[in-house]
Amino acid sequence: MSPPAALSCHTRGVCRPTTRLFVLAALVGAAALALAPTRAQAYERQVTLDLGVGWGWAPMLDAPNHGPLAQVGTAIGFDNDTWALGLYGAWAIHPILTEPTDEVFHIGLVGAEALYYFDILEIVPFFGAGVDLLPSFNGATWGADFAVHLRVSVDYLVSREVAIGVDIRPYLLVTGLLEANLNPVYLTAQARLSLLFDY
Repeated sequence: MSPPAALSCHTRGVCRPTTRLFVLAALVGAAALALAPTRAQAYERQVTLDLGVGWGWAPMLDAPNHGPLAQVGTAIGFDNDTWALGLYGAWAIHPILTEPTDEVFHIGLVGAEALYYFDILEIVPFFGAGVDLLPSFNGATWGADFAVHLRVSVDYLVSREVAIGVDIRPYLLVTGLLEANLNPVYLTAQARLSLLFDY
């Protein structure tokens, strides 16, 4: 019984050209895999807990139309490292300096968003789009608006369990489009700490 082709190279000292090419291709492939940088696989099969602080701008308000906000959120990554689904809630405070009393205008943000990641080792830019409910309180009455938003973010993966990042979300108030004198735009920017958990 003759030995297999790969073995016959060593026992007989003779190799067919196809066998040599196969062995060379296998060696080159193994070297390429060993030397290639590994992917970070950011958020693949992970759940994040996000805590953020930042600033909100509300052009629909009289000046000053900006103020601080705090946010909590979560995102779940799917079996690939490209897509995730996020949920978040935030609250912003906008001082309204009027006479005879100074009031504070409160804006809440509750939303869901689809997220698309570009996995580039430790630096992970990603984008998203979502829908929102914005409850508001002007010191006397409550209101609410529906909105849609975009998200632009960049994360730095400190480790597989911790990330820090920045987020910018411009909102378009869908219900505000019906009001002639209302600027239907809201904008937030924040710094964020994310804790990542495998599932």
